[in-house]
Amino acid sequence: MNDERYDEALACLDAFEQMNRSRDHDGWLARSAASEREFILHEAGRYEEALQAADVAAQLGCENVTYRWSNGSAKALSLQALGRHREALAAFEAAFSHQDPRYASAIPYYLPRLVELSENVGQPVDEKWRRVAEAGAEDFAVEMPVRDSLGESMRALAEMTQEMPSKREREWKATHGGGAGGDAP
Repeated sequence: MNDERYDEALACLDAFEQMNRSRDHDGWLARSAASEREFILHEAGRYEEALQAADVAAQLGCENVTYRWSNGSAKALSLQALGRHREALAAFEAAFSHQDPRYASAIPYYLPRLVELSENVGQPVDEKWRRVAEAGAEDFAVEMPVRDSLGESMRALAEMTQEMPSKREREWKATHGGGAGGDAP
């Protein structure tokens, strides 16, 4: 990838997946390889193929909502690169509409993409996303920033929580003594 040898990277990925397919009892490898394939194709500027790979990854299922959000975000990036901005926003919103309070700490990470995609179609962020952003703020035990627009508030929330541990992480640390363990959230 660093040398922009994308076909070789894809061949390595395919070979690795093929060699380890018999060990992939839960489908994790297939899902991960499909997602990585999408990333490589996008980086190579092969956006139509990247869209197809994103669809394959989505069809293989998502372990949790953050994987769905990541897939929707990746699909939106390729659509955006193709100049299909309304479709990009729709793809992202469709993925982001799946919410699970167990993953609220990941919400702020995705908010800037939502704002950018909305701006690309010349519209403000839809108010329906305010409560989602507020859930993200709540998970970090911070107030939702108040700015001139919802989009600006979302960007501010993403920035302020970037290096901050979520409420869940702080609770885990408090109950487990703060040591680094394999079960950390």
